[in-house]
Amino acid sequence: MREKFMKQYKMILVALLGLVLTACYNDFEMPEAPTIYNDEVFEAVNPGIQHISIAELKDKFINKFGSLSSTGINKGESDTKYLRFVAKEKECTQYEIDTKCFDTGNYYIKGKVISNDEQGNIYKSLYIFDGTEAIELKLVNGLYMDYPCNLDTGESVWVYVKLRGLYLGNFRMMLSLGDIPTSSYNSYGNYKYYANSNLVSQNRVRQHVFVGEKTTLTESSTDESADIFVVDENSYSKIHGSNTERFLGRLIRFKNLTVYYAGVDYPDANGNITQNPTIANGQYAQLYPSWLCTSGIQASLPTTPGGTVEVSLNKPWYHMAYSMNNVALYGSICLTYKSQPKYTSEHGVYMLRTSGYSRFAGKYAPKHGMSGDVLAIFQIYAQKSDYTGSSNDWSTYQIAINRIEDMQIKTEPTEPSPAWSKLIKWAEDNFPHYVYPVTPDPEARAAAVEAWKSTYLANKPENDNTPTWAAWNEWADWVVWVLEKTPEESYLLPQQVVEDTETIE
Repeated sequence: MREKFMKQYKMILVALLGLVLTACYNDFEMPEAPTIYNDEVFEAVNPGIQHISIAELKDKFINKFGSLSSTGINKGESDTKYLRFVAKEKECTQYEIDTKCFDTGNYYIKGKVISNDEQGNIYKSLYIFDGTEAIELKLVNGLYMDYPCNLDTGESVWVYVKLRGLYLGNFRMMLSLGDIPTSSYNSYGNYKYYANSNLVSQNRVRQHVFVGEKTTLTESSTDESADIFVVDENSYSKIHGSNTERFLGRLIRFKNLTVYYAGVDYPDANGNITQNPTIANGQYAQLYPSWLCTSGIQASLPTTPGGTVEVSLNKPWYHMAYSMNNVALYGSICLTYKSQPKYTSEHGVYMLRTSGYSRFAGKYAPKHGMSGDVLAIFQIYAQKSDYTGSSNDWSTYQIAINRIEDMQIKTEPTEPSPAWSKLIKWAEDNFPHYVYPVTPDPEARAAAVEAWKSTYLANKPENDNTPTWAAWNEWADWVVWVLEKTPEESYLLPQQVVEDTETIE
């Protein structure tokens, strides 16, 4: 009797909702108000749909393929795993029927929005968390307008996702929901196969992703179901080991992380040039900070004397990322709880990834040894999960910030100082970048740089014995050191690399 009553109740609710939606004329000047969903309304307008948690969704993938580990190799169709949600088997390809990588259940998930793509570092992705686990939705850009998340106030919204028609896929141990699998070539010219792709239009997004009621993000260092989980140098092990997979994609507040330069010259506190050892990633020695071309357009990148394209660049204390000559270079900065990290696969060692298309790409990267809090999406780039920290393993724990404000690590003075700002702008605009290509002779080049440095130092604002002067002086001297020691890389300076990138001042 109760089931019959509930069925009739839902039918009445659907009918009433239809009357409300058609009762007024939806013209350009008076658009109809969008439906704000809750569980009851969503299930009423989608009869027969069943709610599952994000953890249960991921379990479907794991149960199908045995584990998450080793299912994201992505060298071709056979070693790229995904689960397609369909109404009937006949919708599937022959490959999907043969491998049974489909599910005919009628499911939906819901979660709070924990990402914000306004500054462009999170791109065409929406991350949601429901108290069990988090997942990435591969959608379109400009998501912050329809699915807002204010990381200052914690204000967010619930989102409902219909699974039929979507693909749950694994890329390097990061599960996501998206559209049909696709393939392409990366910037190295290597073939890549992807378990899913982004939805191609807002119309496709509206068929699957629905805005729910407003909510507030919770934060805790003890409650693992909190929307923002907090770790520090004493507790970061909570998100590693057997817990790693269920924390991937979540919003983590890392307290007191330290910037680590690996294999790159930098001046120590006394101004002497020093260099830490590199960090091993499998058989490769990794340098940090580094910038890597990912756009697939290498023709306009600089070449070595032998003519080889430099896909990766490693220099001290330049910018968070670059966009130059229509080629994007994403930045990678090592942040760690370890004093001397040896492997990128170590727990407590994280690579902060920054897009060359982000609004803060031109901001200076923090110096070696600087510490602070970072609020970021916790990620991994790996083929498998059972790493031991040996030199044969390759794996990288990554973190992605939504906004530059979420990295509370000092990069440059924040107090206003117009005189210093003007001088630094002069330094960047007038650095003798012409010296390297026109004057390859080292002695002539050094003389030209020294002449420029003398002019710069002669025009420094006078010491007024204030903390502001001291801070700007220390920062400006660092800029001079970088410019002086690496004149051949002057094409990386702001006037050339940020001309088409909106930066935050």
